Amino acid sequence: MDNINIADSEWKVMDVVWKEPGITIGKIRSALDGSGWSYSTIKTLVLRLVKKNMLRAEDSEQGKRYYAEVSERESKIHETHNFLNKIFEGSVKRMVSNLVTESSLSEKDAEELMKLVDKMED
Repeated sequence: MDNINIADSEWKVMDVVWKEPGITIGKIRSALDGSGWSYSTIKTLVLRLVKKNMLRAEDSEQGKRYYAEVSERESKIHETHNFLNKIFEGSVKRMVSNLVTESSLSEKDAEELMKLVDKMED
């Protein structure tokens, strides 16, 4: 999974498949109804994910059914590490510090968050 890069739009498709393994493309389209994407766009995204070995297609009487080839947990861990490495040089502390100083967290929440990070790094 090291060389896989999932686009934001592909994440939406993966979320649907993780929630309902063995789903048909018609049901994927229904699940993504509010996205504004056409059937052909969704089909393209699904086929791209199959080509990346993120999804597997199996023939059935109702048409092709799609299954995730990677777990949701594994994918999120991979993307989190990529994000940390790319934006914060792999430092959780830098990321959290940025969130604390640049967000609307309460002072108490910010302190608790920083304590958790300090504890994690020990």
